[in-house]
Amino acid sequence: MSGRQKSIFFLRLPDLKKLCCVSLSLQESEEPRSSQIKTCRQLVLLYSDILASPALDSFTDITAVMAIQFFQKGILQAFAQRHNLQLGSPQCVLPGMLQCCVSYSLICRLTPSWNKAGLHLITGKDFLTERGRQNAVSLELSTSEGQLCLSVEANTVRLPPITLEDFSLPPLVLKRFCSDSSSVINPSSSGGNIWCHVLPR
Repeated sequence: MSGRQKSIFFLRLPDLKKLCCVSLSLQESEEPRSSQIKTCRQLVLLYSDILASPALDSFTDITAVMAIQFFQKGILQAFAQRHNLQLGSPQCVLPGMLQCCVSYSLICRLTPSWNKAGLHLITGKDFLTERGRQNAVSLELSTSEGQLCLSVEANTVRLPPITLEDFSLPPLVLKRFCSDSSSVINPSSSGGNIWCHVLPR
């Protein structure tokens, strides 16, 4: 990885008194974390007036921030009803909540042109299969004294193509998987958590 330049931008925050924060909760799901992320992404991509983020302390909650006027239109309420979500009552927006929702919504809306990999956003929807150097940026957001500070550092990164060995699977599991076309790898085979982010096309 090679660094190029770092730029810092300051943006004035909107009047937090004109915004509200609402919690949406999944009712029941076999895979709550997956459903939480899918629902949050759908909310962010459907409505440009909403900023949202999966709750940091829960696998079933989503935090959404919007203008009070937008909330009063009933659009979020209809979305919650269609998706069987429990809608909390509107709350005051704290700068940290806004920062978290801006960060998640920004990254969500940049995909698939820019995709999150570790601490970087890497350009191109085929970044996992590309060889050689690729353009990337790292973003940091912080809020203080009525401002949003956005730090952007341009980089180039080189990602080695992912292989099955990268998942630390036992040799017998790998052998069975490679020899049988109908074989499926059970995540518990690795002895630990396997994190694999599947990106939309």
